[in-house]
Amino acid sequence: DVTFLSNRLSFNFDYFTEKRTGILIAPNQMPIIIATSLPNLNIGAVNNKGYEVVIGWSDRINKLDYYVNTNISYSKNKIINIDEVPNLYDYQNVTGGPTGRQSGMYKFIRLYRYGDFDKGEDGEYILKKDLPQPYIQVYPGDAMYADLNDDGTVDADDRMVYGYSSRPEYVFGLNVGLQYEGVGLTMNWAGATHVAKMLEEDYRTPFTTAGSRGLIQYFVDDSWTPEHQDASLPRPAVTTRSWNTSKSTLWLQDASYLRLKTISLNYTMKNMKFLNTLKIKSLVINLSGYNLLTFTKLKALDPEGNTQNNGAYPIIKTYNLGATINF
Repeated sequence: DVTFLSNRLSFNFDYFTEKRTGILIAPNQMPIIIATSLPNLNIGAVNNKGYEVVIGWSDRINKLDYYVNTNISYSKNKIINIDEVPNLYDYQNVTGGPTGRQSGMYKFIRLYRYGDFDKGEDGEYILKKDLPQPYIQVYPGDAMYADLNDDGTVDADDRMVYGYSSRPEYVFGLNVGLQYEGVGLTMNWAGATHVAKMLEEDYRTPFTTAGSRGLIQYFVDDSWTPEHQDASLPRPAVTTRSWNTSKSTLWLQDASYLRLKTISLNYTMKNMKFLNTLKIKSLVINLSGYNLLTFTKLKALDPEGNTQNNGAYPIIKTYNLGATINF
C-alpha cells in the first residue's frame, strides 16, 4: 500500500498463493465390482493463485471535487487431485485444469450443408464417406462435431473438457465521484471476463424437450431452415434433437460483461429563502438508477444470472427518485 502526490494517488497490490488439501470429495476410483460405495473422503487438492490491484486518484480543481478508483483482480486455480480415473484421452481429464470447467462436450465445427451429403435411391440424405460419421443419422442443418481421436466416428470418445470456468478469472470495477457546489454525481461500473457458461437444455431445445413452452426469440432468428441456410443454430427437428442439443462448444457462451451497476445524481439546497421560510436547513433531491447498461455477448440471459433450466427472474433496471429534508 503506497500513496503519492500528497495522498492524491493511491496504489494497493495484493498477491496470494494457496495449496489447499484435504478437500471433502466423493472417491471415484472404487472398482464397480466391489458393489459398494465409499463415503466422501478428505482427499481433494487444489492450488490457487491470484492478485488484486487497486488504483485511486482524488483531487480538487477550483470548486470541483472528484475521485476515480479502479480495481482488477485475477484468480485461477488448478485441480491437483480429484480422485479421477484417467481417461483414454487426455482431453477428457479434468485433473490439471481449473475447477468449474465444462466436461463431456463435443467440439462444434459448423452445421452440415447439402453439399456434405449424397442422395440415395429413395432420395434420402447419406453423409459422404470422407467425413467423420456420427453415431446417428444426420441431415443438412444438423450440428457437425469434431472427431477428436481421428477414428472416423463421432461418439462419446470425442467428448472433451474445455473452456473457461463458470467463475470469472478477471473481475474489475470503476468508481467515479464528482461534487461541484451543491451537485453530486457518483457511478459504479463492474465487469468480468475469462468466464464461460453452458446453456442448459431448456435454452438449447426449441420449445424445450417437453415441447410445451414458448419459443425463445433467438431460435426464431438463428435456427437453420432450407430458406435460412446461413443460420448459426441447428435445425429444430425431433429426429436429431438429442444430437443437436448435446453439450458442445456451440452452447458454451462467453459470459464476459461490463455493467453500469449504479449511478446517482443529487442536488443539495441550503440557505434559500423558501427553505428558511419553512424552517428547513437543507433539502437533498436524489435520482438514482441500477443496472441501466449491460454490454455482453451472452444471448437471452443475464451474464450474472442462472443458466440452469427454468432460468431465474432477470435483473431489472431500477430508477429511484427521493428527497431528504433536514429541519
